[in-house]
Amino acid sequence: MNHDTFIDYLRYRLTLPLPGWDYQQRMSPFIEGKQTNEPRLIPNDAHQTGVAALLHPGEQGSELMFTIRSQYVSHHKGQISFPGGRAESNESIIETALRETHEELGILQSSITVLGQLSSLYVPPSHSLMHVIVGVLDHKPTCYPNEHEVEEVFSVPLYALAFDHEIVHLPKMRSQGFEVLAPCWQIHAKNQLWGATAMCTSELVGLYRDFIHDIK
Repeated sequence: MNHDTFIDYLRYRLTLPLPGWDYQQRMSPFIEGKQTNEPRLIPNDAHQTGVAALLHPGEQGSELMFTIRSQYVSHHKGQISFPGGRAESNESIIETALRETHEELGILQSSITVLGQLSSLYVPPSHSLMHVIVGVLDHKPTCYPNEHEVEEVFSVPLYALAFDHEIVHLPKMRSQGFEVLAPCWQIHAKNQLWGATAMCTSELVGLYRDFIHDIK
């Protein structure tokens, strides 16, 4: 599918009301056998974090970049994620996401065109409200990962996420004292995409599906 056509669509679509939980819940974990039926309540003291969902052209159209977090970070060790981190004082969410992307991957802020934002999501393990900016690069970037924070960088075609990768479930695990069963995408040989990043990715993939439906 044509990358530029989708980017034009997405730039406009992100100015409209977003589906949010309707699309996020597809990848929402089951806790104690039950899936939450409504968006997560956001505590007033939640940390504000900004992450970047970065798209670039590839052989199958638009590709989405992910990182694998190192074993040295405080939260979500070894998990697939977007580049990003906690906001500093007097810093906008866009500024946070772009700064963190540069610090983690060495990608120049000037090379990223910001299209808009996805729906925000509260992440209980890190007590953070995750704001997701969507950015586009004109080619697949050369990355210089910060080894303290990032173990690996890779990209996945949105088409594959939307139509090729089956959603499976991780084995049951314990998290914060609860039994958790998490839907996931097997997009990497060493790890699966699940949790908050998967939920936000699900909204972006849903918008991509809408795009495919609209152009048919």
